[in-house]
Amino acid sequence: MRKILLLGTILTLLMISCWQKHETPDIPKLHKVASFSLGENTELRLLTDSNLSQVELYYGDELQELVGTANTLFVTDDEGRIVLDTIRIGSSSDPQYVVRTYDRSSTYGAEVWYVVYPYRSNEPDGPWNLLKLPTDRPTQEDAARYIH
Repeated sequence: MRKILLLGTILTLLMISCWQKHETPDIPKLHKVASFSLGENTELRLLTDSNLSQVELYYGDELQELVGTANTLFVTDDEGRIVLDTIRIGSSSDPQYVVRTYDRSSTYGAEVWYVVYPYRSNEPDGPWNLLKLPTDRPTQEDAARYIH
């Protein structure tokens, strides 16, 4: 009887020591701060929670691609509007766009650029590619290296 009581006490103590209270962290919600029509059924949406900048590409109402970076904010014009920059790479007449964000903690002006361009030439209504440039001081020449 003592062995059963001792074993029960040990098991109870083990269970109590392993008991953890699980709390769901308060995750900030992203909100849309801008959207741009890229064609008849294609929309580019920009979302943020004041820390994370996220770029989403939609066909109709279907999310196709998304990419984002924490500790960044979207670059705005003098009136506080987010601008979708148009770029031209090579001899292509297809539209190509850049969404610029800046690193909130950078002391040297680091930026993250997202490039949006048609998957195939001469089909400006899509499908589209969404690409995050892998450099911290991107230029149009960097974008040209990754657009096919």
